[in-house]
Amino acid sequence: MGTWSGNAKGLTIIDAVIVLCLIGILIGVVIPKYQRMAREAQEAALKIGLANIRSSIRLFRALNERNPKSLNELIEKSVMLPSRMGPDPSAGSIFLDENYLAAQALDAHGRLVDPFGSYYEYDPVLGAVKSSTRGFEN
Repeated sequence: MGTWSGNAKGLTIIDAVIVLCLIGILIGVVIPKYQRMAREAQEAALKIGLANIRSSIRLFRALNERNPKSLNELIEKSVMLPSRMGPDPSAGSIFLDENYLAAQALDAHGRLVDPFGSYYEYDPVLGAVKSSTRGFEN
């Protein structure tokens, strides 16, 4: 039997177990933090999406004196709005022909989907919209 001289090359089983434990601990800390950050980003995107849809409903109501029949009407119909974004603002207004609502995430049937993959619920009588994602209905 030889003596250990300290010049052994490669990893021993103990070294491999220590490395695997460290990797496991690192994964155990990083994954929950990533999931929490992803959830917060989805919540922020939902708030922004709802604000955009509600603004589009208000604009539609102001110009058409009625609420849209569905959220798809906001995506399909366009509105002409004046803009002073031209190269020479003193030259007069330029009109932009844009949809009331730019299409966000849509499913295969063309229905609006929130960042969590759920549908937006729309009440055409009240002109109210909300998410159908559990926990984010309000």
